[in-house]
Amino acid sequence: MDIKYLKGVGEKRAEAFKKIGITSLEDFIRVIPRLYVKRVNIREERNHYADVVVIYGKVMDVEPAAKMNQPIKIFLNDGTGTIEIPIFGATEFRSKQFRLHENYLFYGKVAEGWSSTKYKLDYKDHLKLEGKDELERKFLKLPFIPVYQIQGELKKLFIKPLLLARIVHSAFSVIYHQRSDIIKETLNENIRDSMNLMSKREAIAKINFPMNESERETARKRNAFDELFYLEMIMAFKKRMIKNETKGISFKSEIKKLSENFVKCIDFELTGAQKRVINEIYQDMKSDNVMNRLLQGDVGSGKTLVAIYAMLIAAENEYQSAFMCPTELLAEQHFHTISDFIEKFNQVSGKDYKVAFLVGGQKKRLREQIYQDIRLGKAQFIVGTHALIQEAVEYKNLGFAIIDEQHKFGVLQRAKLKEKGLNPDVLVMTATPIPRTLSLTIYGDLDVSVIDEMPLHRKPVKTFLREEAEKKNVYGFIKDEIKKGRQVYFVYPLIEESEKMDLKSAEENYQILKKRVFPDLQVGMIHGRMFWYEKDEVMRDFKDKKMNVLVSTTVIEVGIDIPNATIMVIEDAQRFGLSQLHQLRGRVGRGSEQSYCILVGKNLDDISKRRLEIMCETTDGFKIAEADMEIRGPGEFYGLRQSGELNFQAADLYRDRELLLKARDIAFKLVDEDPQLRKPENQIIRNYFIANYKDSLYLMKIA
Repeated sequence: MDIKYLKGVGEKRAEAFKKIGITSLEDFIRVIPRLYVKRVNIREERNHYADVVVIYGKVMDVEPAAKMNQPIKIFLNDGTGTIEIPIFGATEFRSKQFRLHENYLFYGKVAEGWSSTKYKLDYKDHLKLEGKDELERKFLKLPFIPVYQIQGELKKLFIKPLLLARIVHSAFSVIYHQRSDIIKETLNENIRDSMNLMSKREAIAKINFPMNESERETARKRNAFDELFYLEMIMAFKKRMIKNETKGISFKSEIKKLSENFVKCIDFELTGAQKRVINEIYQDMKSDNVMNRLLQGDVGSGKTLVAIYAMLIAAENEYQSAFMCPTELLAEQHFHTISDFIEKFNQVSGKDYKVAFLVGGQKKRLREQIYQDIRLGKAQFIVGTHALIQEAVEYKNLGFAIIDEQHKFGVLQRAKLKEKGLNPDVLVMTATPIPRTLSLTIYGDLDVSVIDEMPLHRKPVKTFLREEAEKKNVYGFIKDEIKKGRQVYFVYPLIEESEKMDLKSAEENYQILKKRVFPDLQVGMIHGRMFWYEKDEVMRDFKDKKMNVLVSTTVIEVGIDIPNATIMVIEDAQRFGLSQLHQLRGRVGRGSEQSYCILVGKNLDDISKRRLEIMCETTDGFKIAEADMEIRGPGEFYGLRQSGELNFQAADLYRDRELLLKARDIAFKLVDEDPQLRKPENQIIRNYFIANYKDSLYLMKIA
């Protein structure tokens, strides 16, 4: 059946639905409401104050607007009482739109009334319905009206929430009465029974049109399990594929001497967590399976030192290592850190290891020399950006690859680095603490190592929340700290002033800080539009204490290490995610002195204030990450949706943590016992997987 024949659709609206991917009845099966609005009687209004509800009744009066900027007022009666519905805008049209004694479904928020009625309904939408046919009567009996995401193409044709709900209801009426065959079961009976899950047919019906909240949640759980289970199936297949692919490199050389020389190069003892993680990586590198490991660690926990040890293992076995970073600034920082360490290591070990630095924008002669050093194997450690995967770069024997902040690279970029060697071991690093449930969805195919201890000499950064009006006191505190020889970051969310958003501008405030607030101090600025060598020069001057204050955007979010910078002021802090604030805060507290982070907020609502208070209460990145995911959702936590994989419709990674763990256990066990899904009881899963995850089968091989 062509969807244009559904009630309320027609030719033009059918075209709009096609543009958002709904071209057939089958496509409606994948539509899930984003919320539900309860149908109530007017006499129940006092029980639903401040709630969004749906009320069905007869228009008893239409009161015209007294003035141009005032609303018309609809008085709706449903037999249990009358409620006032003020509607603003297009008053002349609205006055004629609603006819006396005709029936309408209204959608809005119950609020305190203005005049003759105790309560009013703040209008959101309406739909004219007389209940003349069986389909309309069934729609009007629904205790909950589903509200779906309305995309741009539908908005253009004035398809609003109530109309869209009725269209979806019409589609499901056809599906269940004429085309029930198009709803395919996606789980075998054993899994459904073990998890106490309803059938797919029942779950689809009840998640769209539940009769009560319990039914709605049971249906959501079934659909959520499907989303989580098939994501974990992808992870299980990918992990198996990696384990069974062509054998990797076995790094066999003795590490006793390496370890002794390594310890001589540091003036402190590694934490227990660093030692544990180094051993986990070494065990992987010794085996002839390809290593694919995620190294998680809070800001300042010492991940880079662990990575250097692993690269030295590769070098001792005469293999090269590539260290790929998402930005030139971070690559430059790692290059200096690694170069300084390798220089010390060469002195104590008698080795002659060389570190190369490769980014875009380098002069041709220098770039050609770096290419030659890499090709001939003269450079054992190559640090850079995506320039490391350019076609012109030829490695002599790349055996180890490190990808820092992997979520900032695309799948194909990561694959190209891996292809530069012969099945090199891969270590993925992230300074973004990831909640366990999220790591199982993003990195579920990787082995995970966590550095969960901080170096003993590090003092926790003290964090404070201040309102805009308190800035004068903040400036006074900063001046006192600068007199002690300290340095300060000021972080802003934009480079230039925006007319559309009332946010602080780095450039504008750089001038204010330089000329008005700190006229006697050296104030510098850094942002993402500068060339890498310009950024490098600014950071070098800051590190050499030629500047007291550095104004920046979030370009300093990761990797910058200036031990003498002890204060960070983050303006418009409410505009940042908690995890990003935590990353930024990690740029101070790098030395032994007490450091401070001052979050400056403006016009904070209760939620924004609570979010920022979490930052003041803890420096534990994992607690902050959990709170961030709960507040903003998993996709926004990372600022991206990884190939759509985190774009869940029914699942909620925070609420469904236990469900995810069970889905993962079942998926991995199933793939382990029946990797080809050939058993008769797994045919349902095999058919659904092949039909819906063809692209993932390709991405699995390269991601």
